[in-house]
Amino acid sequence: MLERTNVRKERKMSRMVMGALGAAGLLALLAVPAQGQENGKDYVWHTDGKRCWRTEEYVKPFVMPTTMTIEVAPGDRKEGDVPGFKYLGKRTERVYFREVQRPAPEVAQGHECAWRLHITGKQTTRENYCVVNGVEQACPGFDRAGHCLAQHQETPGPSVR
Repeated sequence: MLERTNVRKERKMSRMVMGALGAAGLLALLAVPAQGQENGKDYVWHTDGKRCWRTEEYVKPFVMPTTMTIEVAPGDRKEGDVPGFKYLGKRTERVYFREVQRPAPEVAQGHECAWRLHITGKQTTRENYCVVNGVEQACPGFDRAGHCLAQHQETPGPSVR
């Protein structure tokens, strides 16, 4: 029967293996924060109708399309219009659709006041704000008649958000 003995080579090898494991552990510890900084990865939910699961995938940021689909009146039909169906109550009707350029978003000019509920944990607060020439600003609130209490100038100041 062979008996185990402590030999100098065994101690040296054990020390080298422990050092390599320590270096690998330190490298793995420092690599975790670097993985959290990856851009573009997000969780995506999938379903097969019965089960749901999520996977981590690269997701492209949403970009608003430049065109939109509109319904064409029966007399305005042109070459290239796409046939389709439109629901009217319980019935379907055959119509044609056309791709057109999306109009540019309009920036509201003037002064418009509103409010929103801001929820933080279990606390809900009412937040008043004014939109002056398309820029959001803080607002002190409304009077009993529903008029804004703020005296805003035509030049916008700092925005709330």
